[in-house]
Amino acid sequence: MSEMTKTLAFVVAAGLALLAAFVVAPRENSFDVESLVGQRLNEFDIDASKRLKIIKFDPETASTNEFEVAEDNGLWSIPSKQDYPADATRQMAEAATCLIDREVLRVAASSASQHAELGVIDPTSSNLDSQAEGVGIRVVLSDNNNDVLTDMIVGKPVKDAEGQYYVRRTNQDVVYVVKLDPEKLTTKFDDWIEDDLLKINSFDIRKLAIKDYSAEMMLSLSGIQMDWDRRAEMTLTYDSDNSKWQAESIRKFDKGGKKFATYEIAEDEELNQDALKALADGLDDLLLVDVERKPAGLSDDLKAGEDFLKDEAGIRSLMMRGFAPVAIGPNKQSEILSTEGEIVTSLQDGVEYVLRFGNLQMDAETGEAKPAEGEDAATGDSINRYLFVMARFNEDMIEMPELEELPALPKDANESKESTEADSDEVSSEADETIEDPSNDEAEDTGEAASAADEPAPESEKDDSPGEAASAADDSKAESESDEATDEKAKADELADIIAARKEIEAENQRRLDEYQEKVKKGQERVAELNKRFGDWYYVISNDVYEQIHVGLDKLIKKKDADGEAASAAGEAGAEEDGVSGLPNLPLGLGKE
Repeated sequence: MSEMTKTLAFVVAAGLALLAAFVVAPRENSFDVESLVGQRLNEFDIDASKRLKIIKFDPETASTNEFEVAEDNGLWSIPSKQDYPADATRQMAEAATCLIDREVLRVAASSASQHAELGVIDPTSSNLDSQAEGVGIRVVLSDNNNDVLTDMIVGKPVKDAEGQYYVRRTNQDVVYVVKLDPEKLTTKFDDWIEDDLLKINSFDIRKLAIKDYSAEMMLSLSGIQMDWDRRAEMTLTYDSDNSKWQAESIRKFDKGGKKFATYEIAEDEELNQDALKALADGLDDLLLVDVERKPAGLSDDLKAGEDFLKDEAGIRSLMMRGFAPVAIGPNKQSEILSTEGEIVTSLQDGVEYVLRFGNLQMDAETGEAKPAEGEDAATGDSINRYLFVMARFNEDMIEMPELEELPALPKDANESKESTEADSDEVSSEADETIEDPSNDEAEDTGEAASAADEPAPESEKDDSPGEAASAADDSKAESESDEATDEKAKADELADIIAARKEIEAENQRRLDEYQEKVKKGQERVAELNKRFGDWYYVISNDVYEQIHVGLDKLIKKKDADGEAASAAGEAGAEEDGVSGLPNLPLGLGKE
């Protein structure tokens, strides 16, 4: 090949290389990005938002945390929490409003080199590690067909510009400045649910039954073994007239005798009304912080069935969280027992809530107390505890109606309602006829008197005037029959009054019975509804709430006030050990029976 040919070939190759570079080069600078200022981002119908996914990066674990909420056939749920029901209509609208129709205030960057500085690195990027900085929050909104409405990354706030943030579309490098409120993009679990678990009013609570104990559970070849530390069993009733709690029964466990003995409140002791009020208020406002799905196999009333007792994985799931199916009672029926006691709360409508307190919620990887998720993690409130909840119905809590006694019928009256009414009508009719038309009887009597007058008078009466004798006889007969008719009328009126009163009382008694039966029906329906809601879930509450509603004998009894100052709780009732109950590697102080 000649030098000229080589030179031409080199020139052609260089030209092709330049052409290829021009074709594949980024075209971002081929238009003026400043022309985007004033345009609107995320223009879509707010009602079209049916699924929201928020993805954050956790630098400690170098992993992502996803929170997702979605609507299906009008029902909201949280797929990232095993489809736990969500109360998301309002929150979803706020999240969509936060993103929709955002005006571009200015363009902050047009290349990826500034993404870390502005905090808009994609949290799902595969090359992130625990040292990664500048990672943003990715937000994806979709419609009911899973078509993406917006997919953007929210970065750092703009300095000295309140309410302004750096954002970019996930598939673009251009970074915009827009005004939005990222607080509306919450991943806090209780912001998306009905967090008031029990939905009760403390004023409706009428009885508390507390079983104060701790237990260590072990699964052996022979079955579940329980190492108990029983302390006390207490039943308290609320006197609504005096607005005070009263002790129905208090029993303290005698560890030496291994049995419960009645605990008598001493002269200088009393119930701690403040602690009981705090307990009732805590039940009124029992807030959830997390949920986990329970294993299948528990019955509708959340008792362990025969099939469940054969499910080792299900039993281990329970025991990991501080619960175990144990055969107790004379019939050896399996009940769910817990590691930190239980409380039964009875309402005046007959609904009873059984709350069983389990272990601390532990992290599956570290074995330590599981940190809170979302914004909760920043508050330090990371100690949470499992709670097992079920409902049951207690008909004795509904006051039986007082039925009024029916007035007795006269002895000669028919006891059955139909015949009584018929007799009453007949008597009344006859009495009316007697009073309304006495002329027939009088005519009869007059005829009889006339016949008698036609007969020859005895010798002794021949001297009397025939007219006077007849008149006297007529008057006597009429008076007697008039009195008899009056008596019949009075009896008829009395019977009619009694029957009317009985009907009125029977109607009122039936109304009271119907009202009672309606209360029973509503209570039973409420229990079924609650157990349907409770049945699939382990609930998680903060340990602070647990401490508020977990009242032992040491908190329940206190010394009576002296000199206007509240005395401390009674020492002889027993004191709790320091520390958080249920923490690993701490002595439980348990004693085997």
